[in-house]
Amino acid sequence: MEIGILHSHVTIVTLFLLFLLFKSILLFTNKNQLLNKVRTKFKMADPILGVLMLATGGYLLYLYGAEAPTYLWVKLIIVLLIIPIGIVAFKKENKAMALIALLLTFYIYGVSEAGSLTFSKESTLAEDTSDPQPEISMDDQPGIISQNMENVLETGKEIYLAECKKCHGKDGKKGLFKSPDLTQSKLNLEERIAWIKKGKGVMPAYKDQLSESDIEAVAAYLDELK
Repeated sequence: MEIGILHSHVTIVTLFLLFLLFKSILLFTNKNQLLNKVRTKFKMADPILGVLMLATGGYLLYLYGAEAPTYLWVKLIIVLLIIPIGIVAFKKENKAMALIALLLTFYIYGVSEAGSLTFSKESTLAEDTSDPQPEISMDDQPGIISQNMENVLETGKEIYLAECKKCHGKDGKKGLFKSPDLTQSKLNLEERIAWIKKGKGVMPAYKDQLSESDIEAVAAYLDELK
């Protein structure tokens, strides 16, 4: 059910955006008569899609609980603004307001896809400008454990709490969106690294979002949850 709600939310946002885009094109090209026909025939589309966006988005916030990311709260507030702005814009045939509603909808769609208000990773995932640490290797892992594992685990923990906690929970047992119980995982280090890189199901792939060393640090930290 959780995954179904997530996919439904994305679908509803997409439909809302497409319908808003269609009406905006009619308004901007001065096809007001056709716009009025569309508004009359589908006058309940905007409020219904808006309510569904709020309902599914609110449910996702409930599922995330205290770990709910900030972007979901901001999305919810923006949707509350878009609905009345859009209704008034097309009723009054106000192109400026329609443009604002359209841009806000594009924004929340982008936020949904990126999982970030700025379409980038949060500051906790910013590039590390400190002295580079040795990367974990399958061949020299014992040496790193004795020499640098404390730093590796600290980095892994920071990234885990920023990226993974909302679905897996702080202790790895939350299981949101059918995510596995990390305390019971039988994967070895190499398998965990591959999983994080490629993603699976609703879990995104992090190979283009995190550095190799950061991915290895997260994979190493997961042993601390067992």
